[in-house]
Amino acid sequence: MTQTFDITPDRNFLQHFLTGWRVKSLSPEMVEKLKANSETDPYAAYGYGRWLSMVNPGGACLKEAEVLLTWAGSNGVQDANAALAQLYFDGRTEADKANPGMHAFLMDSSYKLGSELAQVMTMENTIYGDYGFPEDPALVADILQKHMEKHPDCDTLYYDLLGLALQDTDPAAAEKAFRASIDRGDNESYYSLAALYKTAGDWDRACAVAEEGARKGAVNCRRFKAGMEQDAFLALPEEQQEALHREIAEGLDYAIEHHDRYACFLKGCCLYFGNLGYPEDAVQALEPLERGCQMGHSSCFWLKANILHELDRKGVAKASLQAARLGDREQFTLEQVARGYVSGELSQYTEEIETLWLKEYLKVNPEEEDGKDSLGIIAVYPQGFYYAMDVEEDGELDLEHLAQKVEARGFDVVHYSSLLTRITKALSLEGCHVAMLVDKEGYMKDLPDNMAGTLIYGQAQEIRGTVVFVLEDDKNYTLLPMKGLQRVYMFTRLLNAATGGLVRLPSSEELESIGAEDPDIFDGYERNPDQEIEEEIEEDMVSVDTSFQDQLLRDIAACNLCTDTLEVKLPEDPKYGFMSTEDLFYELGIMEAIEESIEQHGGYMIDEWQFVDARQIPMDIRSRVRFK
Repeated sequence: MTQTFDITPDRNFLQHFLTGWRVKSLSPEMVEKLKANSETDPYAAYGYGRWLSMVNPGGACLKEAEVLLTWAGSNGVQDANAALAQLYFDGRTEADKANPGMHAFLMDSSYKLGSELAQVMTMENTIYGDYGFPEDPALVADILQKHMEKHPDCDTLYYDLLGLALQDTDPAAAEKAFRASIDRGDNESYYSLAALYKTAGDWDRACAVAEEGARKGAVNCRRFKAGMEQDAFLALPEEQQEALHREIAEGLDYAIEHHDRYACFLKGCCLYFGNLGYPEDAVQALEPLERGCQMGHSSCFWLKANILHELDRKGVAKASLQAARLGDREQFTLEQVARGYVSGELSQYTEEIETLWLKEYLKVNPEEEDGKDSLGIIAVYPQGFYYAMDVEEDGELDLEHLAQKVEARGFDVVHYSSLLTRITKALSLEGCHVAMLVDKEGYMKDLPDNMAGTLIYGQAQEIRGTVVFVLEDDKNYTLLPMKGLQRVYMFTRLLNAATGGLVRLPSSEELESIGAEDPDIFDGYERNPDQEIEEEIEEDMVSVDTSFQDQLLRDIAACNLCTDTLEVKLPEDPKYGFMSTEDLFYELGIMEAIEESIEQHGGYMIDEWQFVDARQIPMDIRSRVRFK
């Protein structure tokens, strides 16, 4: 742990707060010293505020951190403005709303006024493409290499950043950079080096480096073995499993005690899935995850949301919203945000969701592979099931024919309601909106109540009979079918959320009763909204099929990667669930096979990830092999 140091208005003081681990390694004595001086000294206020924002002891210190950082920034501490900018982007302020505009303003202004923290954050964000920055690790590597030529004795953190910028394109150079940082006394780089060896498939060497780092005080190295494969753990004799579990458990608990938020996620995963000797206990998994959420870790919020969903507890939408703010933009996360928006559960975040997340939700839902848009309408029957009906021709709907199909006596149109408006916005529709067709004689008592239709109408008037959801042109009110599997799938999910789970897929008997042959024209796309989320997670969390790699290599050999894209369904193995695209290429051992395929079809590699085809057009192999 770092000992106490003087609070001075210069870099000698500010350098202690340039990285997360430096902040979290402050000694208790130093934290107390910062706190004692935070009311009168803006530099002390910055140091204490930054520590509070990252450690968040007790889980309710973000408001105090925001006040301290704001005061310090307004009194000339530009690093405080950079730290505050991150809180605004993450929505971890008193307003509890993501504010990318304020983040951009504070980062830009503090950067121009000489904040070294803003410079470090900018480079780190550019390496990974985070916080609104374009991903360009090569640019960062070039900047750092030139900087080190002029200043070889620069802060060790820049050597670590250089290694991170080079780890995907030049592992040897990255290793050299991490080693340079370690040789200069920076223990943070032990973990970076261990992770580099792990990515290269050298687990033994990775563990050796992590153990050395742990001995020298690197907290994150203490939980390195918690990232091992479950199959490798189970392959050990029982006595070795028990010993390794104790080592992993002690390492995770130590790291969590020392404010390692990723350790919270790893322990949550181990408890949720029953991995690495931990008992399978979803409820117990929430405890470390909650601590990770307090420190602002996106994956902790993601897994918390999944577990709450599985346990049928409240808070799924809010946890998913915070996960999205912190960078998790996966389909489950964004769908839960959209569902919370439509149902009104996240009504206090309406503006934020409409501005930031609804278009992101549209992006993560796949388009039809053949490029042709299916046309259809959604009928919801009084019994509560829905059925997606195919429409053969584009253009205005034939309402008379449609009424015959659903045995209605003609239709009245519900043009607007609050729920229809929210669904329209959630679908990111432009130039049209969702409308509901109701039986023209629906108020007659011989028709059964349609609870879903009544909720969507929202006017304290019962809707009876079958209702049909279509699109309506905003200008001339022409009624149109829904276009594309993407929007239809999203609509069924949102309709389920808007009605509190009242709508469902039909049973075979119900299909027969309406004369339908196919329960799902959107085969392979739609799924039961009531299906437990556990199935989605566990897809990637059980034993791997040893024949997968062989089949993948055969698929690559049969594919012309110069012109075509290979879609790869990942096997059911926990390690794949948390790997980046680049890591997957190495882990699956497909780099050589990809190069052979490209050369076979007239192209050649020009660096680790880029190739040119026969026309000399440069492309990225990561765009040719996609994992799902």
